[in-house]
Amino acid sequence: MANSADDNIHPITTSVEGESDTPDKKFAKSKVGVVVQSQGVTRMEAVYREAKTNHTSLWLVAISVLVCAWAYSLDSSTTSYYSIDASSYFKQHSSILSTLSIATSIISAVSKPFIAKISDITSRPYTYLLVLAFYVVGYIIAASCKTISAYIVGEVFVAIGSSGLDLTNDIIVADLTPLEWRGFASSMLSTPFIINTWFSGKIVQAIDSRNQWRWGYGMFAIIMPVALGPAIALLIWLDRKAKKHGIVNIASSNAVRRDARELAEKEGHEAPHGAVIALAAEPSRTWMEALKHNLEEIDAFGLILLGFGWSLLLLPFSLKTYADGGWKNPSMIAMMVVGGLLLIAYVIYEILWARVPSAPRRLVFNKTFVMAVIIDSIYMMAGNMRGLYWSSYVYIAKPWSYQDWVYYGNTLTLALCIAGPFVGLVQRWTHRYKAIQIIGLAIKIIGMGIMLKGDMATDNTVAMVLSMILVGFGGSMSVVGSRVASEASVPHQDVALVISLLSLWSKVGSAIGSAIVVVIWSSQMPMQLRAHLPSTATESDVTKLFGQVTLIRDYDFNDPMRVGAIVAYRRALYYCIAPALGLAFIPLIAAFFQNNYFLGKTQNAVTNLGNDGLPVTNDGNDIETTSPRSKKEKFLQFWAGK
Repeated sequence: MANSADDNIHPITTSVEGESDTPDKKFAKSKVGVVVQSQGVTRMEAVYREAKTNHTSLWLVAISVLVCAWAYSLDSSTTSYYSIDASSYFKQHSSILSTLSIATSIISAVSKPFIAKISDITSRPYTYLLVLAFYVVGYIIAASCKTISAYIVGEVFVAIGSSGLDLTNDIIVADLTPLEWRGFASSMLSTPFIINTWFSGKIVQAIDSRNQWRWGYGMFAIIMPVALGPAIALLIWLDRKAKKHGIVNIASSNAVRRDARELAEKEGHEAPHGAVIALAAEPSRTWMEALKHNLEEIDAFGLILLGFGWSLLLLPFSLKTYADGGWKNPSMIAMMVVGGLLLIAYVIYEILWARVPSAPRRLVFNKTFVMAVIIDSIYMMAGNMRGLYWSSYVYIAKPWSYQDWVYYGNTLTLALCIAGPFVGLVQRWTHRYKAIQIIGLAIKIIGMGIMLKGDMATDNTVAMVLSMILVGFGGSMSVVGSRVASEASVPHQDVALVISLLSLWSKVGSAIGSAIVVVIWSSQMPMQLRAHLPSTATESDVTKLFGQVTLIRDYDFNDPMRVGAIVAYRRALYYCIAPALGLAFIPLIAAFFQNNYFLGKTQNAVTNLGNDGLPVTNDGNDIETTSPRSKKEKFLQFWAGK
C-alpha cells in the first residue's frame, strides 16, 4: 500500500466479497452506504475473534455478564419498594414518586446515548468502570441522605449508573451473538429475576420491618462491584490479549474515522458504495483537542439540550400541585416555556450544526427503527400511566404482608422474564419477529382491560394476577421484537447507538406517562378522598393520606377510613388506566409497518458481516429455500444452530 500523508493512519479491518483484491484494504458490503466504524466496535470484534480461539473464555464472558444481570435484577426487585418508605419518611409520598420517576427517567434516558458513544470511542469494559462508579456513589448518597434533595441526587446518580449497566450488558450481547440467537441471549439477561422474585420479598420485608430502608439501598454499593468485577477483568484481559496477538490496534482513536473514505481514495483505493471501513490512528491531538473532539462525537451539547428540555417541560406536571398558585405560578410557566424552547433548539442544532448528530440521518429514515421507537415509547407511556400508583393501591387494598405485596409486585416482571427466552427461541425457530410482536401487543391489551375494572381486579385475586401475567407475556413478545428488529436494521457501528436511542425514547415515553398520570392523580385523588372518607375525616386527614400512603395501611383493614381510601384510590385509578388502555392500540398499529427482517447468522441484517467483523459467506438467507421440510429435520437443524 502506498504511504499516506499521515503515516500513522491505516485501515485495520475489513471484509468483503471481491470488492478489492488488494490484500491490505478490503471492504464489506452494506445496504446503508459507507459506514465508518469506531474503535470500541472494532475492539469488540477483535475480542470476539480472540474468544473464538478459546470457547471457554466466551462462556466465561457470558457467565460474568449474567452474574452482573443477577445483581442488577436483585436491585430492581427490591429498591423500588423502598421509595415508598423514603418518600413517606420525608412526608412527600405523592409528589416525590412522580417527580422522581420523571427526573430519573429523563436523566437515565439522556445518559444512554452518552454512554453508548463513550463505549464506541473507548471500549466496553472501561465503560463498565465508568457507570459502576456512578452506581456506587449514587447508592452511598441515597443511603446516607439527610434531606429529600440529597435522596433525589443519589437516585439520579443511581439512574445513570444502573441504566449504563443495563445498556452495556445489552451492547455486549449484541456484540457477541448472531441475529438468530439475539432475542434469546438478550432475554437471558432477565432470567435472574425469576430467581430473585422468590426471595426479594423476604429481603424487603426484613428491611422494612426494621425500618432500615437505608441499608436496602446501601448494600448494593457493595454487591454490584463484587458481581461486576469478574466481567470487567475478563473483558480487559481479552482486549489486551487481542492487542498482544496483533488483532486490533489498541492505540486507535476516533479522530480520523469520519475521513475514512477520503483517506482510502487518497491512498489510491476507491471505497465502494456500502463499504464498512474501520481505521486506526496514533493519537496526534492535545488532550484539550481530544476532549473537544470526543464531546463532538458524543454530541454532548445536543444531548444536554434534549435532557434539560424534557426535564423542564415535564417536571412542572408533578410540581404544580405543591406550587403556590399551581399552573399560574411564574416558575411553572417559565420552566415549561424554557423547556419547549430548548427542545426546539435541540432540533435546529441537530439539523444545522451537530458534527455527529445523536440520531444520524440513516436512523431517522430507518422505518423499522422508527416504528420500534413508536412502539416502545408509547408502550412505556401507557405502562407508567397504568402502573405508577397501582402498587400503592394494592398496598392498601389487600391485607397482605410486605412479602406477599412484593411477590405480587414482581408478578409482571416474572412474566416478562419467563416469556422472554421462549420468545427468543420462537424467533430462532421462525427466523422472524413481526407476527410474534403483533400477537404480544394484542395480549397486553387484554391484560390491561382486566385492570380497568378495579374492584374485580382486587377483590378477585385470580383476575388480579392474571392481568399482570397477560401484560407481562404480551409485553415480553413486544419488547424482544422491538429490540431485535432495531438491531437487525443497522450495521454493527450503530448497534450501541440504536440500543441507547430506543431506550432514550422509551424513557421519554415513560416520563411523559408519569407527567400525565400525576396531573390526573393530583386532581382526582384529593377529590375522591373527600368524597369517600367518613364524614368525620378532616381536611387535614385528606392531606395526610394523600401525602403518606403508609398512614392508610396503619388503619385496620375494615376501618371506615381505610375502606374509604381504597374506594378513592380505585376511582382515581380508573382515570389513569382508561387512557392508558386507549394508548396501547398505537403500538399494535405501528407493529404492522415494521420490516420483517430474516434473522440469520450475521451480526445484523444490512451487512454480510458476522460478529467477528469478517464476511459470512452464507448469511443464512438461503434457509428459506433449502430448509428441510420434515419437522424432525427442522428440530435437529434448530438445535444444531444451522
